Amino acid sequence: MEQLINLMILLLGMIMPAVTILLVIIPVLAPATIAMGIDPVHFGVVIVINTMIGLITPPYGILVFVTAAVNDIDAWNIIREIVPYICVVLGCLLLLSLFPEIVLFLPKTFGYIPL
Repeated sequence: MEQLINLMILLLGMIMPAVTILLVIIPVLAPATIAMGIDPVHFGVVIVINTMIGLITPPYGILVFVTAAVNDIDAWNIIREIVPYICVVLGCLLLLSLFPEIVLFLPKTFGYIPL
């Protein structure tokens, strides 16, 4: 179920601004994820990474178009260059989603008690 939420946020990030996702969608999903036993810190980190990926992924990809406008180059050139980085970030997102211990290691070190 967590992977479906992850995929939904990733797809929403491609077509909606990150602020809208964080202000509208996440408050609806947060109680459900807590009820499913997903740690809120882990959920927050995964959501932030998902929305960050959405900011650099077409068709919305606002950061790509801002970068293209500032540097006066074609957006498709930027997209072609960032594809390997998007693949790496997606791989990291997969690891963080499958192994919550990666995210929760540092908070646990400082005394956080997960759900």
